[in-house]
Amino acid sequence: MTYARARLLVGITGVGIWVVAAVAFLAAGGADALPGADATFSDQAAALAAVLAVYAVVSLPFDLLGGYVLPRRFGRECPDRDSYVLGWARGVLVQSVVMALAVLVVVAVGRQGGAGWALVMVAAIALAIGFARLPLARMVADLPPAPADADLPDVAFVHAADPGFTGGIADAGRRIIMPAAWRDALGRDLPVEVARRRAVAASPYLLGLLVAAAWTVGGVAIAIALPGGGVESVGQVVAAGAWFTLWSFVGLLVLPSVSRPAVLAADAAAAREFPADQVARTIGVLDGLQDDEPERPDVVEAIFHPIPAAGRRAGALASGRTGLRPWHVARMALPMSWCMLGLLGRAVHCNAGRPELWVMLPSD
Repeated sequence: MTYARARLLVGITGVGIWVVAAVAFLAAGGADALPGADATFSDQAAALAAVLAVYAVVSLPFDLLGGYVLPRRFGRECPDRDSYVLGWARGVLVQSVVMALAVLVVVAVGRQGGAGWALVMVAAIALAIGFARLPLARMVADLPPAPADADLPDVAFVHAADPGFTGGIADAGRRIIMPAAWRDALGRDLPVEVARRRAVAASPYLLGLLVAAAWTVGGVAIAIALPGGGVESVGQVVAAGAWFTLWSFVGLLVLPSVSRPAVLAADAAAAREFPADQVARTIGVLDGLQDDEPERPDVVEAIFHPIPAAGRRAGALASGRTGLRPWHVARMALPMSWCMLGLLGRAVHCNAGRPELWVMLPSD
């Protein structure tokens, strides 16, 4: 089994566990065991802390497999045991705090203003996560800035220990984030990747972020209207979170098809500035730094991968497909799901057990 398929198996199993757990919780009326709207704040907070502790404990085996065991088994870069545990604990703590604050704020607003104002708050939190992905990612994991490049004033380089970290777009499209290691890995081909990012740094990125936020808010609106869901107690929000986790699972199936065209459009934009073989070489190098899976069966790609395989991307360069396409809706929606206890954000195969990738998931 290849490294990519082993990671995919971990992701499928982890996601499956949480989907089954959400269904079982809802079927058993688990929200009835949690504090209702008449409970004190301390009881609400204690119940929420217990829920988040269960989330961390159940996720731990999959985090260890994805972030420590598999990389070592396949000879990938990986921190030593103590460093990994400390990094994992930091990421879990920050994610738990963000989730807890989001839930408590939504409950407070829901009690005062009802579901409508609670949804407004959910939208604000989702957009805040989307626009503040870089500072949030730096809280979750150690991503210190690297020296700037005077020839690339719009590119911010960061040091990342995980080779799967690819950066992304920040500051509402004004800054491109890249791992400093790509300077050596790409060498003279680095401008190709910069051209790709510049092609999506404005409208495609913002459109993708807005579509991801709309998907999130729409899912929350449905979740709080379903049996057990609501916004006036931790019990209601946990039930809504279970429904929302099922909504996120639907997103894992349908949103990759929205995201893939933007990747191909960015490739085509780079191919207008550089020779196609140079763009294809860049795509191949970056794929090798991650799962190193240049070809995939159609069904595997259609369901699980918002980034087309390197071979498919190279073959599509001649089509010249560009235009306004929402960039990485699938992977921007996952950290946004923290706003309503979405449990799949760090279970998917690309970032399982890798805190550096929990907020800025792989985008190339």
